[in-house]
Amino acid sequence: MTRIVVAAPTVTPPLRMQARTRRAADIEPQPVAWLWEPHLALGKLSMVVGDPGLGKSTLTAALAAHVTNSRDWPDGTSCPQGDVLMVNAEDDPADTIRPRLDAAGADVQRVHLLDDVVDSHLHRARTFKLADVEVLDEFIERNSAVKLVIIDPLSAYLAGVDTHKDADVRGLLAPITQMAAARGVAVVAISHLNKSKAAAIYRSTGSLAFVAAARSAYLLARSDDADDKRLLLPIKNNLGPDGAGVAYWLRSTDARIPYVEWCNEPVQLTADDVLSVGTGSSDDRSATDDCADWLRTVLSGGGAKASELMKQADGYGFSAKVLRRARERVGVKTVKTGVREGWVWSL
Repeated sequence: MTRIVVAAPTVTPPLRMQARTRRAADIEPQPVAWLWEPHLALGKLSMVVGDPGLGKSTLTAALAAHVTNSRDWPDGTSCPQGDVLMVNAEDDPADTIRPRLDAAGADVQRVHLLDDVVDSHLHRARTFKLADVEVLDEFIERNSAVKLVIIDPLSAYLAGVDTHKDADVRGLLAPITQMAAARGVAVVAISHLNKSKAAAIYRSTGSLAFVAAARSAYLLARSDDADDKRLLLPIKNNLGPDGAGVAYWLRSTDARIPYVEWCNEPVQLTADDVLSVGTGSSDDRSATDDCADWLRTVLSGGGAKASELMKQADGYGFSAKVLRRARERVGVKTVKTGVREGWVWSL
């Protein structure tokens, strides 16, 4: 007797993840909304990068004064009025932040300082972290007049994040950029320069992903003209034209409180000019030069997986040939750490 075996029908399990898409035709085009055109956009993340001691917090007080008073910017463009949320880890509110806001002429009734966050489960306060983006979102929902959020410095709020890994940094910054877009606020993050001799775009502390996530990034530098003159020079601007930089004087009140006095003339120097990159103009730099600078920067904090670096390099437009030449120029060491771990590159 012949037995007939009937195979059970194959059941395809349902997909756990599905793509959500929109047709471009269904999206209503909208112009960019500006806090300061073409430098700082509403709904976007911007960065100001500079060495310690140049007066970055004095600059943030000036920004707050413009926003809280709807005071025109130094180039004559209008500034929308609104509240300012300051997230500051380095300056004392009583003897530094408030006096500088007063010296700048800010409307301090419109300035909010974030002290800490309260854990509703543990019923105790703790230090704010950038991962607590829902705290900022909830505050702005309750205070809809907020137009500007200042995070000074960004590095103080990155607890538990490897700042040299692009994926980690992008994962951290994505929620705050989404919050900025949803609430229509400008977020300005302050960062320090690293010690490399790279092009300006690679000089922000940590991963290049910080500057990559920002829609505009500016270098704050001391002018060669005078010790008390500062230059604010564009490193990148994805939303506006490649315009000139801005200059200002650091003045002091009778009580020796610093404040900003804007200069009227535009600055034609570039960020790379000020940082003295290379021996010629930035246009003369090759892709290998830029890739070598990027490798020095990304490996300055320690070793990294070769596979991740190759993927990042491809994302920045560096070919495999350019990456190989840059690796040889920098003198990258390669070590096999295991079958699963693969190759690791280090300086």
